[in-house]
Amino acid sequence: MDQHIIIIAEQFEGEISPVTDELIASARALQQFTNSDIKIITTGFKLSDAVRRLSEQSGIDILLINPVSRTTPEEIIPDEIVFKNIPASLLNDLNPAYICMAHNSKGLDAAPGLAVKINAACITGVEKITRQDDGICFTRSIFSDKISVHITPCAKTTILTIQPGFFKPDSTFNGNTGKISIVDLPLSVADYHLIGFKNNAADTSALNEADVIVSAGNGIREKENLDLISQLAELFPKSAVTGSRPICDKKWLKYGQQVGVTGVTVKPKLYIACGISGSSQHISGMRDSKFIVSINTDPHAAIFNISDVCIIEDLTTFIPQFIATYHESQSI
Repeated sequence: MDQHIIIIAEQFEGEISPVTDELIASARALQQFTNSDIKIITTGFKLSDAVRRLSEQSGIDILLINPVSRTTPEEIIPDEIVFKNIPASLLNDLNPAYICMAHNSKGLDAAPGLAVKINAACITGVEKITRQDDGICFTRSIFSDKISVHITPCAKTTILTIQPGFFKPDSTFNGNTGKISIVDLPLSVADYHLIGFKNNAADTSALNEADVIVSAGNGIREKENLDLISQLAELFPKSAVTGSRPICDKKWLKYGQQVGVTGVTVKPKLYIACGISGSSQHISGMRDSKFIVSINTDPHAAIFNISDVCIIEDLTTFIPQFIATYHESQSI
């Protein structure tokens, strides 16, 4: 029996998560090395228009899991709970070689538990897929993204969490519509009660429209140095100030200004990273910027790997000198 590549697609408020397009791209990258068929598993209380569109646009067969609460029929059951409770027998019937999930809070919650259930290998944060002499190789970053490691799994089934931003969605359509099948999954939710989902009400339109973004990372060291970041941004028309997650966790900037997997994705003409080490989570949110300039004291900072201009200097030294030079040039 041929093995399959399984994509686990998340839904939220009746829509398929956009990262699903990247999961499909990663599955098709795997397909080039395995020639395995691709199938999608998603969850929902009904066959939604979003699921129909996904089957039409991707041409991939979809298995829709309908979670049914044993305790409260109308209980909303989060995706990650459903994914972790997918019966091993159901997955074994699909005979998966690889199961692809998003490298986000849901994927990281569900992937390890699912791997234990079906005795699978689990590789998180996959950024690249290649073929080596000893098999298919998966690349991920470690040590604050300063080192890339290459992993070749030995297990029959491997669960992968795919790092957003590394696999470009393919708009190619083969003209076929995937088949949709539905299976009920009875679940007990007596151990918890979902209150609801809290949406980020922040207005990020200014970030989407900015031509230049100046972003602050943990390397700015002190909150007072945010003033330098703002002064640098003010030199450019249509600019905005953002930050990495540590800066927002410290409440130095609002979460609506956070760039990364758990924040905003931006694509400005110029992105200036100040004191940002370059975690894969942050890079995923800005790697499509047209031109990237990074300022960091660490010559081995991961952010330099994707930067067009790398400035190895303390930002408290460089930025004031840059601003002064700019004003001098304007007065000539």
